[in-house]
Amino acid sequence: MSIAERPAGVAIQGGELPLILLPTNCPGCGVGLDGEAMRSQNYVCDCGHHFRLGADVWIPIIADEGSFHERWGDVRSHDLLNWTVPKRYEAVVDELLAEGLNESVRTGTATLEGMPIWLAAFDFGFVGGTLSIVAGERLARGMEQAASSGVPYILVCASGGARMQEGVLALMQMAKVNAAVGALHDAGVPYFSVLTDPTFGGTAASLALLADINIAEPGAAIGFTGPRVIKQATYADLPAGFQSAEFQLEHGQIDLVVSRTELRPMLAHLLEMHLNP
Repeated sequence: MSIAERPAGVAIQGGELPLILLPTNCPGCGVGLDGEAMRSQNYVCDCGHHFRLGADVWIPIIADEGSFHERWGDVRSHDLLNWTVPKRYEAVVDELLAEGLNESVRTGTATLEGMPIWLAAFDFGFVGGTLSIVAGERLARGMEQAASSGVPYILVCASGGARMQEGVLALMQMAKVNAAVGALHDAGVPYFSVLTDPTFGGTAASLALLADINIAEPGAAIGFTGPRVIKQATYADLPAGFQSAEFQLEHGQIDLVVSRTELRPMLAHLLEMHLNP
């Protein structure tokens, strides 16, 4: 179905999306929300507010129905530093796994409009989507295999940065994943990054903004740290909305701002341009 043929208000998606818990009213416009209606619009309100999504929703938005094959889903985090403040790290991970979440990044192979892709999606619900040893390993392995096979790589990012409970070992993941991004570039394999709300910290400062084409959702907050911390460090008055997707587009940090309802056909178009230059 082309964009022109799509009924108004209905998003193009690869498969049936899970029904997620939404607030009673939209925080953008205050209108009461209907879960089924929001699901048909990829959880974008008529006012344009984009609700945060987990990896389990992002995968069927982008991948063709039934095409996603997860890789390294059994790799698990370990509490190497015996972190206990404000809560035992091991207990936090166990609770999230029991809720059905699978680390802060899920990755695997799929197709998009029949075209093969590697797909990785962050999940902000897992310790703020932070980059951990497991997340870094999943990302690096997928990128390396995409580079060797020539299959385009798509990343959906929502992260608060590196995971403090894993200390310097989490920070090292930025270098490891960046090296894998370099392998994609050296092999001439397309890498598309989709930045969603929020994309911050070391994740934003590294892999999330190193793609061939950086795409952001409308209104997404993108930056390294929050405005309060920046102002305290620089004593400077910051411009209004300086960490919004629109501000980043205006200043050349990203390439496109694309509504979630149009994201899938946009990615398909970019893939077709690569396959048929």
